[in-house]
Amino acid sequence: MPVTAEPDPPDYRQDLVAHPESLAVMRRIVSAHVDLWGFRELADSVTLCAHELLANVDRHTGSPHCTITLRRRPNGVRVTDTNTDPLEPSDPDWDAESGRGLALINGVAEHFGTVIRRDSKDVWAEILTSRPAALA
Repeated sequence: MPVTAEPDPPDYRQDLVAHPESLAVMRRIVSAHVDLWGFRELADSVTLCAHELLANVDRHTGSPHCTITLRRRPNGVRVTDTNTDPLEPSDPDWDAESGRGLALINGVAEHFGTVIRRDSKDVWAEILTSRPAALA
């Protein structure tokens, strides 16, 4: 019987309404995908980035509708949140109750940024492992 390799699991993409009560479910889904892709050591960081992106959608865009995408990379995972309003980073007020999401993402992700599209924008973060890509 010939042995065939299974293809890598596809990217995960989910249109959703980002409400606080849905974030726990999304954290479990994100963690499961990261684990499935063999990046268990990145699960906490990827989950934190996804949570921060989703937690801020309604607050900063006026609408909770968005799309989250997890994309497997040879040496890590890219998390993308797509919605329509521009990202306006600012220095966090460390005495405030909120406003530190991008600072958290910056501290955890190897890279992060924004891609402006005609009718939307993508806020993304890449969380990488220290493993060489050949071993991923």
